[in-house]
Amino acid sequence: MASTFKLGILTALAAPVLMASTASAKVYVNSVCHMKASTAVKDIEGEGNLQKKYPLASISKVITTLWAIEKLGVDYRHKTVLHLTPTANGAMDLHVEGSRDPIFGRNLSYFLISELNRMKVTKIENLTFDENFLLDWLAEESPRIGGVTPRYETIEQQAEAVIKNLKESFSTAINRAMYSKLREKATKAKVFMLEKPTIEVRNISFLPKSNYKKDKYTGSVVLKSAPLRTILKRMNNQSNNYIADNLYWNLGGTAAFNTFAAATLKADQNQIVFHNGSGNNEGTTAKPVYNEATCETMIKTLYTLNKSLEAKGYKLSDVLSVANKDNDSTVDNFGGNAAGAMIAKTGTVNKAKTLAGSISTKEGEFYFAILLHTDMDQSSSDRGVAAQMIKNKISQLINKRSGPKEIQYTEILALPFDQGSYLTEQEAPVVTLSKK
Repeated sequence: MASTFKLGILTALAAPVLMASTASAKVYVNSVCHMKASTAVKDIEGEGNLQKKYPLASISKVITTLWAIEKLGVDYRHKTVLHLTPTANGAMDLHVEGSRDPIFGRNLSYFLISELNRMKVTKIENLTFDENFLLDWLAEESPRIGGVTPRYETIEQQAEAVIKNLKESFSTAINRAMYSKLREKATKAKVFMLEKPTIEVRNISFLPKSNYKKDKYTGSVVLKSAPLRTILKRMNNQSNNYIADNLYWNLGGTAAFNTFAAATLKADQNQIVFHNGSGNNEGTTAKPVYNEATCETMIKTLYTLNKSLEAKGYKLSDVLSVANKDNDSTVDNFGGNAAGAMIAKTGTVNKAKTLAGSISTKEGEFYFAILLHTDMDQSSSDRGVAAQMIKNKISQLINKRSGPKEIQYTEILALPFDQGSYLTEQEAPVVTLSKK
């Protein structure tokens, strides 16, 4: 793909590169590109090598976002089916038929416990689950957000991890302070949660889907996650590696990703190479392996993502973070002319500092990607230098286009559940599980 370079823009952007080079020779521009949203993809402008692959870091999640929406649909909900069977002692046996929900952690578990209580289920005799139930209590917390995502070589290893989470967290006393904060957020989202739910679980074990059999006393209900767009919003706000990596694996992993990249982005391995959904190091400290793509590929991704969202009545701000507006995001500290005028995703690894998204200006909307080289494993001061370089470039891009135009946006409260998540009955001939 040919790229058009405009001397005026390059001159305007050159100053911070020179200043930053003086401050730290280990931080420099790999590539910067931008394109007016209303123009054709061929009209990409910028500096550096726009057609060479560079480490993306967490702006990889923008591409993961597009892949998930293209394959599943922006309104897709993960459906976890709960099979409940009364026991002789007045409790219930519960079998969980999972859907590999990538955000099933503490928050969704607390909502589930509240829902079970609302349906008069407080004691579980035997809790079993299948190979598609993936529970990680810290799915939305450290160290899962920025750390290495657990990957299990066998179903048995995964089952052991889930059992550990169920025993040490799900079936123990609820953290009242954390529950209260979650309930406050749920109330703002007009989702009902009980004030003081509780659950007792006696036995926990893994039971493959093929081995589970209902009996005539079994009733089944469905727990639906929040829509995919909300999960993606949460993932991008937090820069959550756990959600991104599990989505990537759920969607088919690298082989399936390469097929998607070729079909949707018209990009082969000369333009994009992915190893995971997060952009985190897939190698070792000594020999890091990162997702890489060209600057042009990032612009294609943003263009295609926006078109896909618009086709369903949504916007980039429904899945990416708005600067200085999404308070729990990694762009909440972008002030100046970017505040309220930039929708973006940040990225940071030892060898790269990146940013990609769109800016709203008085001359229209522009997609952009900024790929910097850094040696943050050598000097932590490079992090601050790189961050300031990115802010300078965003400010100049906006000023070059006659200044910012504020985006009309109300902050989205991205919870893993919503009003469509209440337990709903499937077929329950004996167990009465209807809402009260």
